[in-house]
This record gives sequence, C-alpha cells and structure tokens, in this order.
Amino acid sequence: MRKLFKYLVGFVLLLTAGWLIAHTFQTYRAKKEAAEKIQTLQHCCFESLHGGQTCLDGFNPHQPTVIIYFHPECEHCQYEATEIGRQPDRFAKANMILITPDDSTKRIAAFVDKFKLWQVDNLVILYDRNFQFKKYFGTSVFPSVFIYGTDKRLLKQFIGEVEMETVLKIIDGNENL
Repeated sequence: MRKLFKYLVGFVLLLTAGWLIAHTFQTYRAKKEAAEKIQTLQHCCFESLHGGQTCLDGFNPHQPTVIIYFHPECEHCQYEATEIGRQPDRFAKANMILITPDDSTKRIAAFVDKFKLWQVDNLVILYDRNFQFKKYFGTSVFPSVFIYGTDKRLLKQFIGEVEMETVLKIIDGNENL
C-alpha cells in the first residue's frame, strides 16, 4: 500500500511539474508574440461608445496615435486624464484613443466630464468588452500607454503611470528615443 502511495504521489508531482513547465513556456511565447505584434499598429477593433466597431488603424494617418488603456476608477489613470484635460490643444496633435474594459456609460461620462476630455480634438473612447486588449498589446495593466508614429510603428510604450509631458515630447518629436 505504501509503495502504491509513493508512486501515486510521484506521478502527481511529475504531472504538476510538467504542467508548470508547459504553462511557463506558453506564457513566455505569448509575451514574445505580443512584443513583436505591438511594434506595428495592428488592425484591431473595439466597440465605440455609440455602438459599432472602431478599428485602431483607421484614424488620421498624418498624426501620431496615442493609445491609453485605462479604468475610470484607477487613480493613476485619473492623474493622466487630468493632465490631458489641462492641455487639450497640445494633445489635439495626435489621435488620442482611450480604451477601457469598464462598460458603465455613466462612469465613462463622469470620467470624461470630470477631466474635461471632451475638449480634446481627436479623442475617442472605446470599450474593451471582450477583454481583447491583452491579446493585441500583451498587457492589461492600468494605465498602459502606446505611442505610434505616422508610419504606424511603435515609438514608445509605458506600462503604468507616465508623465503626460513625456508623451507630449514624443508626440512633438522632441524626445530622444
């Protein structure tokens, strides 16, 4: 009986170790693929506040594109939104795309009003209802900022809070990358 128990425990440990190795490899591969994918702005679509789909590669090709993944209740996201709302004219030089998994229209409207985001030309807010942002961008951390040039190539990415002055420098082409 003891011998059978030892074999059973050994088998379970071996099975667990195999699963952990496979899971680690799969996670590593997914991160590597996402890192390669984000180098160019992908054709991916999210739901518009007004219904329908809006694709990220369909905005003005003559302006850089700034994609911010946010949540209205995230304090770091609120800080970034405050900075955007304070300087709407400077951010109007780019396609500003804010994407959120929060589908509460009231919360989104309150967020936009509180931080005066309606003042920013070219600012669009999209829903990530199917939680596909991570699939395309490799992260779902709030906030995450991705800045693409007019050639749709990734200029810079920030995972976590970033000073909006840094984003503006990149948009304006004054940041040494």
